[in-house]
Amino acid sequence: MKGKKTTVALAFLIVILLGVIGLKYSQMSGKSPIQASHKNSQVKNAAQSKSKSKEKADDNSEKPKENKNLEKKEITITCWGDYMNHITQIRQAKATNYDFTDSFAVIKDIVGKSDLSVVNLETTIAKDESDMSGYPEFATHENVIKALKDTGFDVVSTANNHAYDRRLKGIDRTIEIIEKYGLKRTGTFKENESTNPLIVDVKGIKVGFFSYSQMLNGYEKLMLNSGRDTAVNLIDMDKIKKDVDYLKKNHADVIMCYMHWGEEYSDYPNSYQKNTFKKLADMGVDLVIGSHPHTIQKSEVIENNGKKSYCVYSLGNLVSDQRESYGQYYGVEIGVYSDIKIDKIGDKTTVKSFENKPYYVDKYTDSVTTRYVVVPVKQVLNSEINYPRKDKIISKLNRANQHYEKIFNKE
Repeated sequence: MKGKKTTVALAFLIVILLGVIGLKYSQMSGKSPIQASHKNSQVKNAAQSKSKSKEKADDNSEKPKENKNLEKKEITITCWGDYMNHITQIRQAKATNYDFTDSFAVIKDIVGKSDLSVVNLETTIAKDESDMSGYPEFATHENVIKALKDTGFDVVSTANNHAYDRRLKGIDRTIEIIEKYGLKRTGTFKENESTNPLIVDVKGIKVGFFSYSQMLNGYEKLMLNSGRDTAVNLIDMDKIKKDVDYLKKNHADVIMCYMHWGEEYSDYPNSYQKNTFKKLADMGVDLVIGSHPHTIQKSEVIENNGKKSYCVYSLGNLVSDQRESYGQYYGVEIGVYSDIKIDKIGDKTTVKSFENKPYYVDKYTDSVTTRYVVVPVKQVLNSEINYPRKDKIISKLNRANQHYEKIFNKE
């Protein structure tokens, strides 16, 4: 019994002693041993968490997270090649009272559904029927502009080698009709008009646009000495730099241009085109759309400090009566259109995709007249678009597709 009491007393003393030690420690550290242990655990966990956060941040530096709170805007731009009317087309259009909309019937949905559609008008507009003409100095019926408007085109590029075919009066008449039908335009200018590039607000994304031509079919000096040396934009890198600076100063989200350049009937861009694209990319131009060769030429991308600039060297003809059956080069019957997707998240604008898709110009004669219809090659071949004459031209569509693949996807 006595031994049992002694054991209890000893245990009691040990508890008191531990309490005194604990109190002393608490006074020295301001924390209980349990709290101190918990704090050490928190510091360790925080260090581990910080280490993990750093790894995560490092991952994010490579793949930045999209801020879901920022507003996202998206637009589609389509760009189309050279619209021309040879005298054969003009004569045949008389049977339809100069209704040119049939040429665009198959692509109307593509044009209409894009948020911005641009076309190169490689003809002037005649003052009346008696004034119309084909090559070498083009002047066509004003219903061409009406057809472009009815199809859904928004912007007309007018700087090309045929812009001065009817001299200053032809430029003024063409501008007058484009404005009559409510289309925007750039590349040629009225007397005393500002030559600043165009800025179009498309669903909250500001698209800056200008166009220039390398040549005027020998009329360069005549135009420059006419008293209106700004009537047609001729490629001048100093002037283009001013246009780019103007667009940047006015907060354009995307800077794009049409360049009418290169060699006719060539499948490949020349050194002038390549060097000019590099200069445009160095200036910060996002999209360069080429025209003039009447054949399709490849696309290319240049990257400067993480910023990409895209170029298609030639879209080819949109509509014309240039045909292989006339002894001309096969490629004149084929074109591509640029299908471009643009995103803007907050203040950052990105070219999400830049695709060039082929079409074939189907020329045929029905009970009324001869027609020239733009037929998207891959969409019709894949039955995404219905074209009643598909079976009749299937071999031509396949050949067009092969030619496109050779130019755009050749290794």
